[in-house]
Amino acid sequence: MNCKITFPSTDVHSEIYFLRKITSVHIEKSWKRLTDIAVITLPRKNASVKNQNGTDFSFFGVYKLIRKGDPVIIELGYNGVLNKEFIGYVTEVIDGVPLVIKCEDEMYHLKRTPVNIALPKITLEKLLKTILPKYEIEALEIEIPPVRFPKTTVAQVLEYLKTEYSLYSYMKARTLVCGKIYADDFEVETVNLHLEKNIVNEDLNYTTKEDILIRINAVSKLSNGNTVKVIVGDKNGVEKQLSYYGIEVEAELEKLAILDLKKYKVNKFTGSITCFGSPKIEHGMKVQLQSEVYPDRVGLYYVESTVIDYSESGFRRKVNLGEKVVT
Repeated sequence: MNCKITFPSTDVHSEIYFLRKITSVHIEKSWKRLTDIAVITLPRKNASVKNQNGTDFSFFGVYKLIRKGDPVIIELGYNGVLNKEFIGYVTEVIDGVPLVIKCEDEMYHLKRTPVNIALPKITLEKLLKTILPKYEIEALEIEIPPVRFPKTTVAQVLEYLKTEYSLYSYMKARTLVCGKIYADDFEVETVNLHLEKNIVNEDLNYTTKEDILIRINAVSKLSNGNTVKVIVGDKNGVEKQLSYYGIEVEAELEKLAILDLKKYKVNKFTGSITCFGSPKIEHGMKVQLQSEVYPDRVGLYYVESTVIDYSESGFRRKVNLGEKVVT
């Protein structure tokens, strides 16, 4: 196993990187949350700490150099082959035994980017480009009714889009993705995982469509700012709000909501699988599950979230499965 953690140069320090004796690295990524996070735990002794010239220097002064807002890159792998697993910024340095460094992805800056605008009806892409002109944007092709965001931040605007329109946002390096939760935007091959060969552990639960109780609150946003609402599904089911656009007739909205309800009420496996650190798997990608012992678990699934843990005990990637891919 190999680990490299780099803190690029800032006004305070030259480039710092750690090559070995990392106590642990914990990374959480998901399209359901705005912010991906990482927690780096370092020992107070025997750490290999080098500057940009590759020379060692005292570890004990590191916590004084690394500050909130400093950039950080985490690379993990095997046999000298490293993958960039996290790129972000330091949010907190806890000076203790051991030393703990908490980090967030590019959303760290979006939480601090002010917004104070009022806009007429506008496409989602244009709205995001207006408030984030220095970032790349990948957005669903829809229109948003007139909006006003006084004295707020980009992150709060994204929370509004999630709450009001079920448009989830996440960062992919310096690209903001909004409304595209699954992965045609990942130009990578489907990852093949075999339950009896390259899986460490699995926690999959089979659920029948009869056991899935769900109640859909369907809301259609009109161009004039008004809304049309209908409710379909199980009376005591888990509530889920779905947003539609430009559907003016309740009966038509109800038809669409019932069609979406059927997509949720299907026989499926839910849960997670734990595999080795390689291959690299990200949320939004597709995983092809294979099994000779449990043929009913074979299928193509979207990845909803991942949790990475790296320590002396091993390098593991927990993959939480999302919807089954309809082929």
